[in-house]
Amino acid sequence: MGKLVANVDDDVKARAAALYESMGMSLSTAVNMFLRQSLEEDGVPFRPRRYTGVRLTPTEKTRRAMVEAEAKELGLLPDDAVECRTEEEVREHLRKLRGHAA
Repeated sequence: MGKLVANVDDDVKARAAALYESMGMSLSTAVNMFLRQSLEEDGVPFRPRRYTGVRLTPTEKTRRAMVEAEAKELGLLPDDAVECRTEEEVREHLRKLRGHAA
């Protein structure tokens, strides 16, 4: 028998385990049922729908962080790059680079 490792939020795992335990089965049995039913249906065994409690579109802050991380990963941006969000921050950073006190 194969082993499956999945990353699941602690709260989701605990609540799902309690749910399936109340139905007389383990979380492992429930996952096996899901996978077997997926094979039977030749796809996801239910109609996936968006959960309205989760923000599916990244915020501007998240999007910027994702782009920055990818740029660092690709070597386009050094890991110690300075982020300047305003013109004043840019000027301050340039003064520091030139060795002038603020």
